[in-house]
Amino acid sequence: MSSKQKRLYSFLSRDCVSLAESFSSLKRDIVHRVVRWQLAKQQQGTHSTKTISEVSGTGRKPYQQKGLGRARHGTLRGPQFRGGATMHGPKPRSHAIKINKKVRRLGLKVALSARAGEGKLLVFEDLELPTHKTKNIVNFVKEMESTKKVLLVDGGTINGNLKLATQNLHYVNVLPSIGLNVYSILLHDMLVMSRDAVNRIVEHMHTPINR
Repeated sequence: MSSKQKRLYSFLSRDCVSLAESFSSLKRDIVHRVVRWQLAKQQQGTHSTKTISEVSGTGRKPYQQKGLGRARHGTLRGPQFRGGATMHGPKPRSHAIKINKKVRRLGLKVALSARAGEGKLLVFEDLELPTHKTKNIVNFVKEMESTKKVLLVDGGTINGNLKLATQNLHYVNVLPSIGLNVYSILLHDMLVMSRDAVNRIVEHMHTPINR
């Protein structure tokens, strides 16, 4: 790990002395909770089945109540009939679960600490490119050994050249610092950040949580 990465690691997680300490079983559980929260919020929840009042069909009693020796039925739209209703089936709902802001913030802190401890976090003064050519990013990724996916994080608005240079590469994604999240960090092998992005994240970490 370079001296710059060590300084960043210390800067981002002052409470975490080493990777083993920062990614202990307790912290691993927190990362798991944050990822579950993110994925649950992404679920659309648009699944829907028809109840007996929504199924198309007649409301007439199919046959008389007594005298035929058959089971009693009042409608053909019941769940026991072909084309009938679905009982206790899924209806549109939100799958979101609740998680405290403190836990969400701690999960991001642990994920960043883990990447820094693994030597998979690079920091540059800025992420500006001279041109919008994709080959600039391709050559940059080739210099990283055994790296399959790269996440670029800039401070504010994404630079236009950077956006154009990466939009054709399925293994390179770009996010502003405000959009950085635990799931995206875990999905990528390498995390590349600008100094502005680091400053914004650290400022966010030390901002009091509104109750």
